[in-house]
Amino acid sequence: MIYRAKLLKKIFTVTLGILILSMLCAIISTSGLAGGIDDSAKITAKELSNKLIRLHVIANSDSSEDQQLKLKVRDAIISALSSEFEHMDNINSSRRFIKDNLKYIEEIARREIRKNGKDYDVKAIYGKFPFPVRTYGYVTLPAGEYEALRVIIGSGKGANWWCVLFPPLCFVDITQGQSEDEATAAMSKYFTEQELEAIKNHRATSNRAVEIRFKVQELWQEAKGKLNKAVKLAFSI
Repeated sequence: MIYRAKLLKKIFTVTLGILILSMLCAIISTSGLAGGIDDSAKITAKELSNKLIRLHVIANSDSSEDQQLKLKVRDAIISALSSEFEHMDNINSSRRFIKDNLKYIEEIARREIRKNGKDYDVKAIYGKFPFPVRTYGYVTLPAGEYEALRVIIGSGKGANWWCVLFPPLCFVDITQGQSEDEATAAMSKYFTEQELEAIKNHRATSNRAVEIRFKVQELWQEAKGKLNKAVKLAFSI
């Protein structure tokens, strides 16, 4: 009797998990908001991460003053690096430049911090870091690990700001107010047509539609992982 009860519990757990995943799959496939599972939705962060570098500036805190300082540091860094990156068409050259100039970038940020009457420390780091789904202008990137120049101001406990450092979208967007067509033309030099369709969000019915699609993909992967754990747990009883 006890064995039968345990067996029924296992069957119920597995069946419920399969049912939930099936429902989620149906929602993803039919939802216009989520974008469906088309070819462009199959583009992953892993594929994109080999083609771009992000700039990530993290504020000391969420106070209004520290958030304003973060944006000033951002502007100072972008202004100083614009002449180097505007004509860079090779990601390897971009990587080398950043790695060779981390101290220089720290000094740019430090000068701006001192100029604004603060004595916060600042650290510039280059590496791969996890990012959630984020939208920047006409681009929405899925959650995952991306190469990034990370600039941490003070304790680094405040909200962050990011943009695409390579391809050099940061510079054009801020200094010239890049149009959708200009952004597409700039990105087409570095991304395939399929990749562009996956990350561009201008065709969506709202600015958040592509972001939602990538978020659903992220939740789908998490759900599959949880089901696998549930199955293993059920049959270990």
